[in-house]
Amino acid sequence: MQHAKETNNEELMRIAFEHFVENPFKYGWDKANGGLLYFMDVNGYSPTQLEWNMKLWWPHCEAMIAFLIGYYETRNIDCLDSFEKVFEYSWKHFVDIDHGEWYGYLNQKGEVNMDFKGGPFKGCFHVPRALFMCEKLLAKLTGHYQ
Repeated sequence: MQHAKETNNEELMRIAFEHFVENPFKYGWDKANGGLLYFMDVNGYSPTQLEWNMKLWWPHCEAMIAFLIGYYETRNIDCLDSFEKVFEYSWKHFVDIDHGEWYGYLNQKGEVNMDFKGGPFKGCFHVPRALFMCEKLLAKLTGHYQ
């Protein structure tokens, strides 16, 4: 989407958003429990990965960024609604209010599956980056960006 913006290519922006943001969200959002499923087969079946139905921190972080960029570029209210849906799920399920940081791994019901907050795969990249980028985009949208 950034390349589409930089090259002023509206068709590429539409295709990128539809194929890499809207469709994965539409098919990957768990309608029964909320949250993004980690893996989803193209036909809606569970794939072979054992963690397919878990909810991981980083897809939620990236989805929040993508939907805010989508709204910023298009002013399509559906993007803002999807951002809010992912944000509210993330804040309710991933954030450790008492001790800070985000849990990384939830089960399909949205319950903490592993209570560690860092390790070989979850470092200090996605959460701070997502929060920083979301804050920056929201400041631009509200006219408070400096």
